[in-house]
Amino acid sequence: MSWRTVSRRELPAIVAFLLPDEALHVPFTSRLRGGARGCDVYRNLDAGGVIRESILYTAGGLLLPVLSDDPSNTVEGRAELASLLQDLRPPVHSIMGIGRCVGAAERLLPAVPTTRIEYFLMTVDRETLRPALPFESQRLRVRRADLSDAEALLPMQKGYELEEVIIDPVHFNDANCFRLLKTALKEELVYVAELDGVPVAKAATNARGFGVDQIGGVYTIPEERGKGLGAIVVTELLRVLMNEKSRACLFVKKRNRPAIALYDRLGFIPVTDYVISYYGL
Repeated sequence: MSWRTVSRRELPAIVAFLLPDEALHVPFTSRLRGGARGCDVYRNLDAGGVIRESILYTAGGLLLPVLSDDPSNTVEGRAELASLLQDLRPPVHSIMGIGRCVGAAERLLPAVPTTRIEYFLMTVDRETLRPALPFESQRLRVRRADLSDAEALLPMQKGYELEEVIIDPVHFNDANCFRLLKTALKEELVYVAELDGVPVAKAATNARGFGVDQIGGVYTIPEERGKGLGAIVVTELLRVLMNEKSRACLFVKKRNRPAIALYDRLGFIPVTDYVISYYGL
């Protein structure tokens, strides 16, 4: 067994390796779908020459590991992968993926994560989706947002990042928030709920795989919470998404009981633990 870099012409083999469990690895497959621009992909073969593990590493220092759960994979037996991870440049800034894989990668790095956030990974299929009931009000409009909505949606995006993404508010940057929002409006499905023309809730894809899309950025402004607006905007996003894909996934913080209850009502089921580990934050 040996780890080595995957060439561009070998990327279809990595796709084929990931597709059977794509819902667990959409951030990985979405980058492959985009041609793995700005990323390095590595693979490990078994004795028969079949791919058994793979990792993707971005130019920003994000590691996405898909590692075997073979009990014989001891830290001592992982020396080659440990050396590879420790030699990555820039150094690993964060690790994201299902809990088992992230934990295995963490144990191979000399540093301990400074922040580790645990989530549930949840999925829903086209057949098991339970749409939210329509909101009976002529004041409400749910629609797809586009780049012209960027300034109007910026306050909600800022609220979402400060509540759910940014670990320390001192690291929040308005310009970076606006830039990421505009990128999402160009490249992802972003849906917004408006009351009397004012944006009050949103939901979007944040990774689009081959057969599965990942949902993120779900947010309702504080003064409109508890009215079902989040469920309505997620339902509309899923309705459009599932014209093309048969499954959707998301990850939600284990302590976020209201969000978990919302997704449960829509038919999402928890599949596995999900973790994002940060180094230096």
